[in-house]
Amino acid sequence: MLAISGVEAACVETIRFEPPEDWSAVDNAVTGIERFDWVVLTSPRAAAVLGERLRRLGGKTKLSKFAAVGPKTAAGLRKVGLEASFVPDRYLTSRLGETLPLGRGKRVLLFRADIGDKALVETLEERGFEVSEVAAYRTVHEGGEVDDAVEEADLVAFASPSEVRGFGSRLGPEKMEKVTGRATAVCIGPVTASAARSAGFGSVVSVGLHTIDALAEKIAELATHD
Repeated sequence: MLAISGVEAACVETIRFEPPEDWSAVDNAVTGIERFDWVVLTSPRAAAVLGERLRRLGGKTKLSKFAAVGPKTAAGLRKVGLEASFVPDRYLTSRLGETLPLGRGKRVLLFRADIGDKALVETLEERGFEVSEVAAYRTVHEGGEVDDAVEEADLVAFASPSEVRGFGSRLGPEKMEKVTGRATAVCIGPVTASAARSAGFGSVVSVGLHTIDALAEKIAELATHD
């Protein structure tokens, strides 16, 4: 999409995903998944991991319902033969926590990355849910030098708070200060935007529809605006 719009883009790898160092917590949750009223997933990767462990362990899912933070995660569930019964009207973890239906039951399995936002757990518990949280995968910051041309970027796109932190880690304080003083951070949602501000970006834009496609559209709009 960016190339079609004539936007010159460079990719900086900031994070990578690794399996859990110990699968026992994941596998205990998967083999007993029917005891949960809701299984909540906040990324397509979590959906893929869940599907793989269910195939490996033979877990039964007929009594559980699945909630996805957005359409990409719901599509990830469909790829592994599961269907999301609930997707919030706005694709935010905060909105998912605020609107997950209580009528289904209170026992929730939160299946996501190891560094997920704790506010989701707090919101669910405040509403009366009993939350069991399991790290489906680990998020690791990438290392290595970054091309000096990154310092000349006008826009920097972030799809998660961990990407903001990983970007700062790769650039180091001196380069990061130059980028944050020059560039606009274009963020997929308000939590990511908050992380960008905390990292020093003075100009931050958050997209209205919190998807990768909407993020790309906003970048193209800003980059081609006269």
